[in-house]
Amino acid sequence: MLKYTEIALSRLEVPNETALCIYISGCLHRCQNCHYPELQLPDYGDDLSAHYADIVDLYRSQATCVCFLGEGKCGSEEKDEFGNFVSCAQAKGLKTCLYSGRDVEIEPWMQVFDYLKLGSYQPSRGPLSCPSTNQRMFRKNGDAFLDITSLFWH
Repeated sequence: MLKYTEIALSRLEVPNETALCIYISGCLHRCQNCHYPELQLPDYGDDLSAHYADIVDLYRSQATCVCFLGEGKCGSEEKDEFGNFVSCAQAKGLKTCLYSGRDVEIEPWMQVFDYLKLGSYQPSRGPLSCPSTNQRMFRKNGDAFLDITSLFWH
């Protein structure tokens, strides 16, 4: 079950979008210098499925994209929940984004999202705004994903 700790509107997380950011707890990563260590707590926050539709309806007129910051335990239950959340958002005309802290290639279940951020935070490489970062941001273009990480490098 996905739990969330807070929500916020941001123009920083997804290029050219106003994102409704939903912070997901239960992160299994222990990134050095984690900016939000509370997200590592397994049962921190509220059940997202109980509030998701209301949250999206409340912010729908202000956001162009729903951005999930984290993927919780990333088990089959969570992946199914994400699929349902993405369908709901897209049915309301919103794009979707997943911020994953895992160092992986794009997995089949992730292909429902319009944007993906992949990669752990490695202090020596810097955040997305640093050209030396190991993290990557992708935008869906048809059946492919384009690397748009350079859009963060002002």
